[in-house]
Amino acid sequence: MKQAYPPFSASSLRLRLLDETDLPFTLEWRNRDGACQQFGTADVLKWDQHAGWFKSYLDKADDLVFIVEDAATQARIGQVAIYRIDTGASKAEIGRFVVAPEFQGQGLMRQGIEALIRFAREVLGLGSVYLLVRETNERAWRLYAQLGFAEVSRADGMITMERSSNDHV
Repeated sequence: MKQAYPPFSASSLRLRLLDETDLPFTLEWRNRDGACQQFGTADVLKWDQHAGWFKSYLDKADDLVFIVEDAATQARIGQVAIYRIDTGASKAEIGRFVVAPEFQGQGLMRQGIEALIRFAREVLGLGSVYLLVRETNERAWRLYAQLGFAEVSRADGMITMERSSNDHV
């Protein structure tokens, strides 16, 4: 059973848990050309697949997807997620970063990722977070390096990067 978390505020943004009303937006963002190619499966998803994923997501206690919102206007900026939460090992994977096209290139998703790292530290009490990024997605792995992530390994065209969530962002 998924635990409910109140919205998490960080600067001018807030993270709130994904709900069913967000699905049309997240499906559109995820299926955009250039975005879908960065996911594990680059296929364009259909509504039934997305709705089915959401139903199974609701049963996963170690998987949290957040909508990044403007704290003042509540405009949906994008999506971030933390999953494979392992409190015993004090770490989790982050990813599923998608930005709404009207907010692309404004640095807001960088702030959303920073907020997610703070959530991992302050709310979940995790010591580190890691992510996977395609070797071909140079723009993304450069951003993650700027955010303090270091390369841990490479395999099958993917780079695993990790950072302490205790390092201030």
